[in-house]
Parts: sequence; C-alpha cells; structure tokens
Amino acid sequence: MPDQELRTRVWLLIGMTGSTPGVLELAEGRIAFTTEEGRVFEAPLADISVKYPWYYFGGGCKITIGDTTHRISFVRPNNSLDLSDAILAELGDTGAGGVLALLTAGRKMRDVGQGRKAGKIWKEALASRM
Repeated sequence: MPDQELRTRVWLLIGMTGSTPGVLELAEGRIAFTTEEGRVFEAPLADISVKYPWYYFGGGCKITIGDTTHRISFVRPNNSLDLSDAILAELGDTGAGGVLALLTAGRKMRDVGQGRKAGKIWKEALASRM
C-alpha cells in the first residue's frame, strides 16, 4: 500500500449544514486533507482509523486521527462551495489514475454516482485501516 497514491476532491462536513471543499490525498503511506486555507490534517496511515457509516451510502467516510474525527463526503453537498481552479492547478493531477477528474461539476445524480465510485476506490485503498 505505501506506493499507492490517490488525490480526490472531497468536502469536509461541518455540523449539520456546513461543508468545506478540499483535496484528500494518499501518498507515501500518509493521508492528508487540504483546503484553500491550507492543510487541515496529515498523518501516517498507522495513526488513523476509518469508518464507512451505512448512512453515507458509500459516498463518505469518517477518518479519526487521535481524538479528532473528520467527516468526509465524496459527494458534493447541496449548496456547498467547490474548489477554485487555483488550488486544483497547484495540487496537480498526480497518481490516482485520474480520480480527481471523477468529481467534476455535473448534475446531482451524476455527482452521487461519481462520489460513490471515489468512495469505493478509497475504501479499497484504506481497507487495512478499517
């Protein structure tokens, strides 16, 4: 798994109605989440636990690092912001076989399908962490 790399556009779910767009990355045995404001978290895979609650329907997960749980959605929430082109260009499209491209703007049903695909890819990549 250390050589596997993923980079996916996701949303950090905050409270009941808020979300922050960012990029979830897996590289060199580490996981990280970055927003336009900067790095929110970064940790070795050995230091995290991951759960895929049934009520996310495969489109999200909960990543726990220490005492902090981050709720991640691979499906763009309603009325949420998206990442700017600037951060996407800065991060580039390395690894992941184009996973970042899975989550482009489109109709909500398309977003759900693509988000669930990305969730499945991440679930397989992090299978040893569950």
